[in-house]
Amino acid sequence: MKEIEYIVGVYNFYNPFPEDGQESYYYLLYLLDEKGILEREAALIIFNERFTSEELVGFKTPHNTIGPFISLEKVNQYAFALCEELNAAKISLLSVQEYNALLETSQLASDFHRDLLEKGNVMENIERKQKGFLSRFFS
Repeated sequence: MKEIEYIVGVYNFYNPFPEDGQESYYYLLYLLDEKGILEREAALIIFNERFTSEELVGFKTPHNTIGPFISLEKVNQYAFALCEELNAAKISLLSVQEYNALLETSQLASDFHRDLLEKGNVMENIERKQKGFLSRFFS
């Protein structure tokens, strides 16, 4: 399996369909890796297999988003599961507001890129580091 260095996720808390009487929930709007936009299908499979809840079955989801998530904790759990499943070294989650603030304050593209990886909620995949370290001895 190829190794991904990092994933960046951008989420929002909103009600995409107020006319249907839905409530506001968390939705992942973007998932990026070092090459660009992460393949949505693989991420959606993980969501559907592990993170759908009975109370949200049948809810409409905006096109190209992943969710709904009941809480920010569920978004974090999903992000970490995605990180493990795709064997990424780390994942950084940012709200839309945090993402926009980085866009406004970054002077250079390299600053923006660095801040995407260091700001927000950063979770490291420790299992990958341990496997990498041990694989040197057992290869």
